[in-house]
Amino acid sequence: MAKKIKNKPFKDWLYEEVSEEFGLKRGFEHSLFDHFQKISSEIDQKTQESITELQNLAQKYVDAWNEDEYKFMFISRFIGLAGFVSEHYKVFTQRPMSVMYAKGTKKTEGLVEFMLAKGIQTPKKPHFFLHEYKPEKRRDNDPLGQLLIAMVAAKVQNQDDKAIYGMYVNGRNWHLVILEQQNYYVSNPYVITDVGIFQLFRVLLYFKNLMEKIYAQ
Repeated sequence: MAKKIKNKPFKDWLYEEVSEEFGLKRGFEHSLFDHFQKISSEIDQKTQESITELQNLAQKYVDAWNEDEYKFMFISRFIGLAGFVSEHYKVFTQRPMSVMYAKGTKKTEGLVEFMLAKGIQTPKKPHFFLHEYKPEKRRDNDPLGQLLIAMVAAKVQNQDDKAIYGMYVNGRNWHLVILEQQNYYVSNPYVITDVGIFQLFRVLLYFKNLMEKIYAQ
């Protein structure tokens, strides 16, 4: 009789559990975090005005939006300004992902809300994720844990040594996460209701260019 495989959905993972199950260690300093504090690439006036409009919108409503409203009214519009359009990769949303682990005795799976990957209909080799999550005060799930398990699943599937990048959204706070080998790093928050929104946009542009390089190879 076949042994039953234990299945744990992405939504049920805590970041501590991901760390323990997959042997990850958390770091607190990364050269990219320092780089992002210093980048000052110019943003054209039209885009600045659009970002300011979204910043004002977030100041008024980020505490009132539910998750779908946040996605529709802010996240999709903000991400859209970065222009993640390329002949080498594509934006995928609400796509299933799964991975077997523990020598094939366990499985984890779930829907990934946003990722950049190769492919037209089916995502291949994803290297950038966004986990959308709204209420700052809810504690019934763990946005970092849900993002991290998706990044680990991508690392296992990709079968290469390239880093995996992601962001999770917790109310007005956006955090960057980097997974390299067996280490992961979480940035301080970029706050969309203050000037941090402009630096966050520069970070998105950095990853737009980085993904172009990765997928053009």
